[in-house]
Amino acid sequence: MKITSYEYHSLMWFVMRASFIGISLNNIINISKQNSWLAGLLTLLLGLIPLGIFIYLQNYEKDKNISEKVLDLFKHTGYLINIILIIGSLLLALVTFSDLTYFVNSQFLYNTPHLIINICFIIPIFYALIKGFRSFSKTSLFIFIFVVVIIIFIILSVLNNIDIENLKPFFVTNQEDILHSSAILISYNVIPIFLLTIIPLNDVSNYKNKHTILFYFLSLISLINAIFLTITILGSDLSMLYQYPELNVLKIGNFIERAESILALEWIVALIILIIMSIYFACEIIKTTFKYKKTNKIIIFVCLLIFCLNEFTFVRDSEANNFYKNYMVIIMFFYLFLAFIIMIKALLKKQFFNQDSR
Repeated sequence: MKITSYEYHSLMWFVMRASFIGISLNNIINISKQNSWLAGLLTLLLGLIPLGIFIYLQNYEKDKNISEKVLDLFKHTGYLINIILIIGSLLLALVTFSDLTYFVNSQFLYNTPHLIINICFIIPIFYALIKGFRSFSKTSLFIFIFVVVIIIFIILSVLNNIDIENLKPFFVTNQEDILHSSAILISYNVIPIFLLTIIPLNDVSNYKNKHTILFYFLSLISLINAIFLTITILGSDLSMLYQYPELNVLKIGNFIERAESILALEWIVALIILIIMSIYFACEIIKTTFKYKKTNKIIIFVCLLIFCLNEFTFVRDSEANNFYKNYMVIIMFFYLFLAFIIMIKALLKKQFFNQDSR
């Protein structure tokens, strides 16, 4: 069953925003301070590279998902590449799930054991996956519309508190720090869109490349806006003191009561969607690679695996967050390189095919 282009791109929106609060933003401000907005603008340009790779892979043999494309392109190493993709997506799901648990525990359920929080989240994640891709893509679109409206109201609520002086002195951050911050944004908030390559474009009605480009810019501009508001309202020094500075920004505004709780809810939803997409990605590749068609059993196995690993891997608060900050940049860029290799192989095959057809 097909999904609409709007459903597809709403998933892209949430996947790009999921790792921002408490991970990307906090990391970037600590590195680039008041010039963090420059890193956002640089990401807007440099992020076009992974976006271009993503668009090409999606448009190559539109009737196949990324797993089927890999097996077709790499006759001898395709299974190995798919296993690497499975490991990467499960790692992303595990770290994101742990970070979600820590965020909820630290902000809302202070004295609640992690086990209880994990159970509360793994159940709806499992239910969404069992119901099928069409179901949670429709839910994603509905939430996206609500979130956009809320973001507009949130911006209006804090506009009077903006102080441009907090951006000064301009251009004092060295180039290495700006590039480092941009790499963080690309790895956490752009590269995860490759999870959508598990959806064949033939399963997306009315898909257009220009819509993907548009949502790319909208998503990143919303993140740059969050960086700008955080620094201009709190200042870089105060922002570095908070683990979730963007939530503290909203406590200043008075347009919406408890706006920070609404934004926190939006982030929780984004994290859940990222986890769902990561698990769905892994499950679909397992089905294709190992020719195992019992989808529900695969979902049960993967969800239990993530749940159990979360209980024993990141056992202390913020461990997953620290893993994100210290290791995920390298891991995500490795997968970007792997996507680049797949694209080159597809280009070469297409070129040789065109030559033979002449």
